[in-house]
Formats: sequence, C-alpha cells, structure tokens
Amino acid sequence: MSEEMGIFETMYNCRAMRRLDKREVPQESLEKLIEAANQAPSGSNTQNARWIIVRDPTVKAELAELNRIGVENYLAPLIDNPGSLPHQPADKRKRMADAVVWQKEHMHEIPALIIACMEFGAPATKDMIARGNGSIWPSIQNLLLAARALELGAAPTTLALTDRKAVAEVLHLPQTMAAYALIPVGYPLGKFGPVTRKPLEEIMRFDRWSD
Repeated sequence: MSEEMGIFETMYNCRAMRRLDKREVPQESLEKLIEAANQAPSGSNTQNARWIIVRDPTVKAELAELNRIGVENYLAPLIDNPGSLPHQPADKRKRMADAVVWQKEHMHEIPALIIACMEFGAPATKDMIARGNGSIWPSIQNLLLAARALELGAAPTTLALTDRKAVAEVLHLPQTMAAYALIPVGYPLGKFGPVTRKPLEEIMRFDRWSD
C-alpha cells in the first residue's frame, strides 16, 4: 500500500519525523532510498552525489556527538524560548524544538544515518561546495519522498556537519568530497500527517513580485 501513494499525496504528507524507533531498517529499503535519490537531476549531469549509510554503532556515536555540539550551539535559544511565527504558533515551535532535542539525545540509537555528499574530483573549495548545493538537494528531496512512500521517517539536518574537518575524519572522506546533510532514517514513533505550509497567495506572484 505505502508504495502505491501518489506523488502529490506523498509530498503533501511528508512531515519531518525526528523521533524514530530503534528497529532495524532492512538493507533493501535503505538501498531503495539511494536508488530514488540517484534519479534526481544534477548540474551538467555530472552525477557527483555520493551516499554513506552509517549503521556501525561507533561511527553513529561519533556523528551523534558532533550533532549534539551543533544542536546545543545553534538551537539553544530556540529550545529554551521557541517563540512563534505567523505561520507557526508557540506550541508547535515548542514541539519542533522538543523533537530536535529528542533526536540529539537518541541519534546514536537511530538505525541508519545517511550522509549526503558530493565528489568534486579535486580538493573541495568553499566555492565548489556552495555550487554543489544545486545538485545534492534535489537528490535529498527524492530520498525524503521515497522514505515517506516506504513509511519510513526521515528529516535532514546540517547541524551535525558544522565542523567539516571532524566530519571528514569520522567518515574518512577524501579532500575531494564534502558532506551536505545527515539524514536519520527509521520507523517513526509518531504518526504521519499533512504538512502545514504558508498559503499560495503569500508566496507566489506572476511575472513580477510587485507592481
């Protein structure tokens, strides 16, 4: 049934799932996610996206520690005082912050951590890494949609990858590769549901933004 979801149903119900069960995800399902990610377009069709599926407890623990540092350094104000936005009231932002904290504390227990990377064929400079965003994020979105279709929870984070040198050491990345996102994958502890987004009239114009 899950694999028969229509593309629009999948997109409209692809809620970020951060609380994930410890239950193992079959290797076949993980490979299916990467196959889906690999179908996305890339700049000049270079197909330089690379994927590392981390299941080893030692490597997961090292990445979880990097994530802890990233979360505590970047999200501390949001966790203590989430505030609110016009499209997201305080209670919803508090639940989001709580889920981020839960993930921080349980990252090492999540069955699979997928790292989205790019291979540049030469030592990666800041400009090269910046340009790579346009090629890697469509692939990441494909992976998220595939995970939803397979009833798997997934939500990308960049907070664990702030220290590029440390990440490269943990993952044994060559100088020609850079990591862009860490995507925890597992069976969700919560329930899927529709996402909440700003209305179309607020985010779209035809031809020009203003008269």
